[in-house]
Amino acid sequence: MQLFEFFDSLDNNTRYDHTQDKTVYDMTKDTRKSRLTLQMINGLRETMQKRREEQREDRALYQKMYGGSVTDNAEPTL
Repeated sequence: MQLFEFFDSLDNNTRYDHTQDKTVYDMTKDTRKSRLTLQMINGLRETMQKRREEQREDRALYQKMYGGSVTDNAEPTL
C-alpha cells in the first residue's frame, strides 16, 4: 500500500466498517485456540494466588502436626 492510498482512504471514507461486513466463519472446523482476555488472565492470577496461600497455610499446619516437639528430639534415657 502506498502512503497516498492510506490518506486517500481516510478522505474518501472507505475505511473498514464492521456493520457492512457479511463474512461468515465456519466455527465447527476451527481448531485455533481462543485468545485470552485480560479478564481471563486476571481470573487465573487470582486463582493461583489463592492456591499458593492455601498451600502456605497447609504447610504451616503440617509443620505443627508432624514437626515434632522438643521432647521427641531428646536423647533416650536408659
